[in-house]
Amino acid sequence: MNTGTVSVRYAKALLQYAVEQGDAAQVYLEMQTLASRMRAVRAIHDRLVDPTLSVADKCSLLETAVTDGKKPLSGSAQAFFKLVVGAGRGDCLLFMDVSYQDLYRLKNGIVPVELITATPVGDERRARLKQLVENVEHGSVEWTHTVDPSLDGGFVLLVDGFRLDASVAGKLQRIRKELIEKNNRII
Repeated sequence: MNTGTVSVRYAKALLQYAVEQGDAAQVYLEMQTLASRMRAVRAIHDRLVDPTLSVADKCSLLETAVTDGKKPLSGSAQAFFKLVVGAGRGDCLLFMDVSYQDLYRLKNGIVPVELITATPVGDERRARLKQLVENVEHGSVEWTHTVDPSLDGGFVLLVDGFRLDASVAGKLQRIRKELIEKNNRII
């Protein structure tokens, strides 16, 4: 079976179960945390696919990754982790996690927006950009901002899968591509 198909099916089941349990919003926040931790720490994925670890150990690892042991994990997430790990699908957990986030956003009218800049942006400018996006998009905006010095200036705005590249690095890349195409036509 296709990993994407499996992931979406599990994510749909988790969303339906979490809505029934009344903790879908908490599960959404937990899945965001888990996704960022799994991307940052490769060892989490390695432990999930390790056949020598028990299901209980893997579930405990996931709970610690999500909560840092500071707060309780939602009942829906606990049941979901047991189901996924028990079924031997730990290798697909990140895909399921991202699919859940997408389904939750779609259900609740949340539009993900990411602003990437070369240098930190002041609160006033960020608020102005956020207001512009909220005027165009219908629904609530989930805003993230990251700094990437490799842009050399300008910004990149990602809105629900669409990319607006107004960075110096992006412009230089487009100019380079045009020059290469032009030189290839001459030869």
